[in-house]
Amino acid sequence: MIEIKKGIFQDSLNQETLIVKLSKKFFEKEPIIEAIHEYSGQFFIEMKPLEDDFVGVSFSKKGDKLFDKELIYNFSNRVIDYQLRKNLEKEYGSIRDTIVDYAYSPLKKK
Repeated sequence: MIEIKKGIFQDSLNQETLIVKLSKKFFEKEPIIEAIHEYSGQFFIEMKPLEDDFVGVSFSKKGDKLFDKELIYNFSNRVIDYQLRKNLEKEYGSIRDTIVDYAYSPLKKK
């Protein structure tokens, strides 16, 4: 198993299937599903829980699409991006809501 980024591992790479393991310690279900959705047009994708607090995401070929390191890195980056957005929303979502309410308050007074 090769660590791609913190909490993301390449479990297997062959001609037919690629499995990426994601640590539940770092990644929640929703950001993983959002990243999977971006690749569902290119690959058949399955997500399932694995041992030791990991989630496995398996990519199977759809047509002539090849597996390469770029796929692994791009998918990893998308999962990290969605998880970061979720974390920021949890922490600062109320501030954003306050700003939006303030910005639209003149319209509400009319």
